[in-house]
Amino acid sequence: MVLTFWEAVERCATAPRMEEREFNMKIWRTVTALAKEYDFEYDPAVVVPTDGQLADEVFEAGLKAAVELGVYSRDTRRNVKFTEDEIQEFLRAATGKQSGYGEGADVVEVVRRTPGSTVEPVVYGAPQTAVYSTPEVAFKIYTLCAQEPSTDGIWGGLVIGPPPPIEGKFGITANHPSEIYQYRREVELMRRAITAVGRPGMFIRQNAPTAQATIALADPEFGVRPTDPMGGNLFEELKIDWNFANRTAFAIAYHTRVRWSAGHAFIGGFSGGPATAPIVIVAGALLGLFFSGADNEHIKAYGVSARVGKTHNRIKSRSARSCIYVGSLACQALVRNTRLPIGAQGCDHPVAGAGTSQFYYECAAGEIASVASGSSANPSGGARQFVCPTDHVSPLESKWMGEILKASAGMSLERARGIVEALLSRYEDKLEEGYPEGYTFQQMYDVEKEKAKPEFERFYTHLKEELEDLGVRFKERYA
Repeated sequence: MVLTFWEAVERCATAPRMEEREFNMKIWRTVTALAKEYDFEYDPAVVVPTDGQLADEVFEAGLKAAVELGVYSRDTRRNVKFTEDEIQEFLRAATGKQSGYGEGADVVEVVRRTPGSTVEPVVYGAPQTAVYSTPEVAFKIYTLCAQEPSTDGIWGGLVIGPPPPIEGKFGITANHPSEIYQYRREVELMRRAITAVGRPGMFIRQNAPTAQATIALADPEFGVRPTDPMGGNLFEELKIDWNFANRTAFAIAYHTRVRWSAGHAFIGGFSGGPATAPIVIVAGALLGLFFSGADNEHIKAYGVSARVGKTHNRIKSRSARSCIYVGSLACQALVRNTRLPIGAQGCDHPVAGAGTSQFYYECAAGEIASVASGSSANPSGGARQFVCPTDHVSPLESKWMGEILKASAGMSLERARGIVEALLSRYEDKLEEGYPEGYTFQQMYDVEKEKAKPEFERFYTHLKEELEDLGVRFKERYA
């Protein structure tokens, strides 16, 4: 039997005490020693790793790190440990799939992929956590994203104004009644949008800053359903707190079907550099299983998955060269050595703004590497600029993510490496300065006709042709 969420939570109250700074330094020391033991080195010339033995050794090192480090509970200030046998028991229970996304004709299933798999990944569309000026703008963007044939579900944002969204006078603050109210209004917009385009069973994803606001989204009729992803897990660098764990507790009580683990690393943080960060991601994905809310009964019925991601401590793009390498290697390590479907964060946050070539290049590079490495979904949703002003998003970027993700199925690691290198040559020198800020929805679209302006339609077509020349094979049914 796998260790349950409640048993893991109980350990948070009884494990040995430790200060967070001590745990952080322990991460750095442990992964540095493991990199030396396995002779891991980062070669910037290798943006998409193709060495299966290296991926397997990263998994071994990640498993050792998981056992050595455990998880840090911020609320109880304790270092919670799990044994290798407990981790392996969870991995043996995994079924290689995760069902329960959506309802009726709109149901999708996430299945484990391996590098080069022809199985198409599940696509989360719509700009993740974007901010909108009005409900009307948000609704139009949600509907335009939801109607794309490449999109399997949509991720929500938030209407913040101007004018202030609550009675035209009051703004939104986290951990405040306004957060609960406005996020709840947002999921109602999302449900209306998927119904308006004839896909009422499509899954939606929304996540508020606090657990109480996220829990308030639950409503089978107007809000988040048990068939929509909902919950929490570890956050950056092997930490858990009650704000995240409370989401999982509610997801269990609400009979939410989609449960997941999460592993994330800061490149240049306590995870170290690109040679050691994949170890932290693997360790997090393994340890996060205990906080997923999945037990044997749930895994047998619906499965369990893991989500992996990376953030650079300085560059505001998830498609920096080192980010692509770290994400690709961690994903390969997990899909080669477990039956978990892996949702890998390719490039949900480019540094460039919407409607610019650099935005599209960054997203394509990150997602191509991710899918070729075995990712089964893009769990962070449709892309938006890392620091994104109000309404600086459009459905064209969501469409691009969907088309790229579906087109990347069946791509070999070697072919992906060549394409990603070509794309990096187009934007790598503009990741820290000189990048374009982009355009608003209103600048890119005829809002009344709900259609991209001719110049942006031509721009989109030109970029597809450019990517086709690099070797991407777009699929006509998603055009």
